[in-house]
Amino acid sequence: MPAVSSTVSSDRDYVKTLIETLVRECPRRAPASDDERRAQEMMEVEMKAAGLTVDRHAFTFGTNLYANIALHFGLGSFGTLISGVFPLGGLLLHGLAAGSYWAESTRRAYLLRRLLGFKPSQNILGVLPAEGGEPKLRIVVLGHADAAYTGFLFSERMVKMAAKSNIHALKRSMALTTHSMAALMGFDALRLLFGPLTWPLRPIEYALTVPSFLAFVLNMEAVLRNEIVPGANDNLSGTAALPILAKRLAKSKPADVELVFGVTGCEEASLGGADALARDMEGVWDKSKTVILGLDTLTNGELQYVEIEGEVTPMPIPAWLKDTLDHTAASEPRFNPVKGFEIPVGGTDVAAFLAHGWEGVCLTALDPELGAPRHYHLPSDTPENLDLDQLMLSIDFAEQLIREIMKRRG
Repeated sequence: MPAVSSTVSSDRDYVKTLIETLVRECPRRAPASDDERRAQEMMEVEMKAAGLTVDRHAFTFGTNLYANIALHFGLGSFGTLISGVFPLGGLLLHGLAAGSYWAESTRRAYLLRRLLGFKPSQNILGVLPAEGGEPKLRIVVLGHADAAYTGFLFSERMVKMAAKSNIHALKRSMALTTHSMAALMGFDALRLLFGPLTWPLRPIEYALTVPSFLAFVLNMEAVLRNEIVPGANDNLSGTAALPILAKRLAKSKPADVELVFGVTGCEEASLGGADALARDMEGVWDKSKTVILGLDTLTNGELQYVEIEGEVTPMPIPAWLKDTLDHTAASEPRFNPVKGFEIPVGGTDVAAFLAHGWEGVCLTALDPELGAPRHYHLPSDTPENLDLDQLMLSIDFAEQLIREIMKRRG
C-alpha cells in the first residue's frame, strides 16, 4: 500500500486522509488484535516515507483492561461476602485484589492479570539517528494504534462524575477502590482475632466494598458489550501526528540529537507496549539523556498536558519539564490556553515510563465542560467528528515543545 503522503499536498489533508484510511482498513483495533497489527504496518509505511529508519519491538501483554479490572474487584467483592464466616479467605482475597492492582498500576508486577492470558503485540519505532554515535539527547515521541472498548462507563454522565467531581476520592476512583480493599484487610484481621465480636462492623465492611462492586459491574458491562470504538481521536490523532513531526523536524534537528517516533500497542489494555519498551530500553537508552513525549487524543477539546499521572500512586512530571511546557505555552498567543492537569482515572503511555524512572509528559485535549475529550471511548469517535483545526494546533504545539526541549537539553 502506498504512503498516504504521496496522495495529499498539506499536513491537514494528510492527517485527515490517514485517519480515515486507518479507520476504514482497521476498524476493530483491539489490543493485540490483527487490526492493531495492520494499523501499525500501515504506519510503518508512513514512517519510512517520512525518512525514518524503522524497527519492530515485540512483547506480550493482556488484551482487555476491563476484564482485568472486573477480575480484580470481583474477587475483592467476593472476599467481603465470605469474610464473615471465612475471615482468612476474605483477608487473602482483599489482599490479592489490592496488592495485585497496586503492583500493576505502579508497573512493579503483573499478577492476577496473567490469569486472563497474554498475547503477542508490538511497537513500531521510527528513528532519526544522531550523527557520530551516542546522542547527547534522545526524544521519544509516542502515539498508540489500538482503540478502546466502550460501555456505560463512558456515558457523558459517568465521565463528568469522574472528571468534574469536587470530591477528590470520586475523581480518583481506582485509587479509592484499591485503598478500600486494603482497608478491608484490617477488618479481616480483627475478625480472625476477635471472631463474633466484630459482627457490628459488617455495615462498614459492606460500605467499603461498594467501590469494588461498582467497578466489577461497570467493567463487566464493557466486557459483555465487547464493542471497540473507531478511535479516530483516541488515538489515531496522536499516531497520525508522528510522520508530520518527523518531516518537520528532520532538517533542523541538531546532529547530536536522536528522535524516536513510536507507535505503541496495547495502550488501551493498560499501557502494555509502553511498559515493555520502558523495561527493555533500560540500559540501552540513557535515562539522563532521554525525554518521553506522549501524544494521546489531540483534539475534540483544548490542548493540555498531564501534570500528574498514576491511578493509585501519583507521579508528577519533572519540574524542568513543566517549566518548559509553560514557557512553550507562553511563546505564542494561540498556545496560551495550554496548561497542566491531573489525570483522574487511567493513564497514558508516559505513565509507564515515569513508573520506571524515566522523564516525560503527555499532551492531550480536554473539553472543559466534560472533563475529557468529546466522544471519548464512544462509537461516535469517528473521523467525521474530529476538530481538525484543534488537531493541527496540537501538532504545532508538540513541534514547538520538541524544539524547546532540544534547545534546553541538547
